[in-house]
Amino acid sequence: MATDTLRLRVRRITPEAEGIFSYELVASNGGRLPPFEAGSHLDVHVPGGFLRQYSLCNDPEDTHHRYVIAVQRDDHGRGGSRAMHELVREGDVLTTSFPHCDFPLLYARRYVLVAGGIGITPLLSMAYALRRQHIPWHLHYCTRSPERTAFRARLSSAFAGHVTLHHDGGDPARGLDVKALLATRTGGTRLYCCGPAGLMRAVREASLLHQWPREKVHFEAFSAEASGAIIDRADTRRRVVVEHSPGAT
Repeated sequence: MATDTLRLRVRRITPEAEGIFSYELVASNGGRLPPFEAGSHLDVHVPGGFLRQYSLCNDPEDTHHRYVIAVQRDDHGRGGSRAMHELVREGDVLTTSFPHCDFPLLYARRYVLVAGGIGITPLLSMAYALRRQHIPWHLHYCTRSPERTAFRARLSSAFAGHVTLHHDGGDPARGLDVKALLATRTGGTRLYCCGPAGLMRAVREASLLHQWPREKVHFEAFSAEASGAIIDRADTRRRVVVEHSPGAT
């Protein structure tokens, strides 16, 4: 087997919200895992011949013994998320890449994080890192309802005071007022956003309207059937589409 792959055993599968499972992965040989940084993802070989990219959503300090990813089922997708939900069981071994990071958490004096749906995954990992660094930050998490809010209990307890949940019931007009959120910016603040296209478009437009420096605004997009999954520019397989503002890397 190629040396740039990992064999990871699924130690635990946990329902996190309606249609969302998390997968705790450990080394199949019981050894230590390569380190990762907040914002990283794994390329996962999914049963059925799919290759998908999933953001790591646990604390980077967990790196030596586990990775955690989360997958939202999409019955209208190409089958990768359905295969993860229906075919992967606790005890199975998956082949993955080493962690990659195309969405790094760059230094700032303050952070605003905006997540939509399964886009919470890379930002949850960032939240763990920021809590440890004692840097001011706040996460705004947009979902349709409490039942569709992944990691809701953890966000409300471990990150109390740093997280605001926004439920729109399917009507974006009832959700987060992005223009109001970004109307003012404290110097040294970075903005990170991951979520569906509509949310990212609203965040991008509001950041331009209020003249946020482009190098301080960072996006990661995902396909509907994956957690932070990128669409490969070279072919039609569902992989990641990561957007970074110029100068962000």
